[in-house]
Amino acid sequence: MIFFVVFLSFVLISHSVEISLKEAVELALKNNRQLKKLKRELKSERFTKKTRIFERFSPKSSFEVSKDELSLKASILLLEFGRRAKAIEAEKYRVKLREEILKEFENFLKIKVAEIYFNILIYDLMAQEKREYMAVAYVRFDRERQKMELGLSDIEKVSRLERLYRKYRKELFEAQRKYNENLYKLKRYLGLKIDEDVEVKPLDFKIPENLALSEKELLKYLKNNYQIRKKEFEIAYYSELEKGERILWKPEVYLRGKFSYPFEKKRIESEFNTILRVPIFDPASRYRRKSIKQKKLSLVQEKNEITEKVKQEIFTFPYVWDELIENYKYAKSYFRWAENNLDLKRSQYELELAFDLGYAMAEYTKAERMLLESKVKIILFLMNVYHTIGLDPMNAFKEKHFFLKERTEF
Repeated sequence: MIFFVVFLSFVLISHSVEISLKEAVELALKNNRQLKKLKRELKSERFTKKTRIFERFSPKSSFEVSKDELSLKASILLLEFGRRAKAIEAEKYRVKLREEILKEFENFLKIKVAEIYFNILIYDLMAQEKREYMAVAYVRFDRERQKMELGLSDIEKVSRLERLYRKYRKELFEAQRKYNENLYKLKRYLGLKIDEDVEVKPLDFKIPENLALSEKELLKYLKNNYQIRKKEFEIAYYSELEKGERILWKPEVYLRGKFSYPFEKKRIESEFNTILRVPIFDPASRYRRKSIKQKKLSLVQEKNEITEKVKQEIFTFPYVWDELIENYKYAKSYFRWAENNLDLKRSQYELELAFDLGYAMAEYTKAERMLLESKVKIILFLMNVYHTIGLDPMNAFKEKHFFLKERTEF
């Protein structure tokens, strides 16, 4: 019984959490600290907008004491077409701006989590690859060292083989360090404990290798770009403020009331008035308007610059796509060769050809890693394309993409 309890405790302690990319993204959207901060900032902006609305028509009252009387004064705005209305409209665009910032970060987070997730898979394969190369290199180095002790070799050959062994050993430790760095980074992005044991599930996806990317289809979604939309909301915000500064000769209707207790009369008196107020002159308004206008024009320039930059990026996408596809095809052909070479070495296996088989196994793992890297680059590129046009980057894992068309020439 005691043995069973100890064994069960060991299993529970050593149990690791295995997660898929989809689960990792969901955890990040739920637990990421930066995302939580942005959500709180959005809530703050929404409360600010509600405050502006409430302040516009909310009653205001005060209790005053003087040597002559006690008084309770109250006033409420009944009708207004001036600066307050435009300030409320401006706050709506500030909320929209925050919403856009939040959406942009959510999609950025999805791409970042996917990138870290893929790095873990790649460095895991790379460590295996370097381990296999190192094992063969060590056996060759050790055998050559034994031959030197028997006078059948020399120090130069031993040193050369030791150098090769040390090279692969160094690269193995580098791959292991990068694997663990990315694993800890993933835990931080997902809001998991740094000492929690986490494993990522292998991921496979189909590559649409015989399709061409159409920049014309992407340009239809240009206005969805987050950077462009954020500038549009900033421009709209300052436009509303500018309109508010232009408003003069717009009536404001107030209801004012007063309850007082004059010490001499020793009785409560009341007074109510409806007041019509029309602003006719504000010398500072001219300078505030000019300041706001210059800020708005600056933002328009920024928006135009961003638009051209995004267009430039979209026009380069077809060339990047073609390069990535050709890299993938090369990696696929390298993998086929490594697979066939490994089969050949296994069929020809003899003791003296053991090194050839060891290297063939290492080359096969290297080919696996190269193929995975080429596929990952394509997926991350597709995620970035969707992000650029303001759509969900996870659409990259769908089988069809509206901007990939049949090739007209090969």
